[in-house]
Amino acid sequence: MIIVVDKAECVGCEECLHVCPRETIFMEDEKAEIVQRTCDKCERCIPVCPVKAIKAVSIQLNESKI
Repeated sequence: MIIVVDKAECVGCEECLHVCPRETIFMEDEKAEIVQRTCDKCERCIPVCPVKAIKAVSIQLNESKI
């Protein structure tokens, strides 16, 4: 699972920045961006987003490439 920001939906309110315990969210071009390698997937950012632009997404690894 990864946490992603839908940039088309993000309004740049910065609410997610204030709840991230690892400070892994930053603003780029007035939109939230999540650094995946430091995100601990706590999901605290998801419920504070007023436009539901932040989501937890399942990913599938292609085992043949591992």
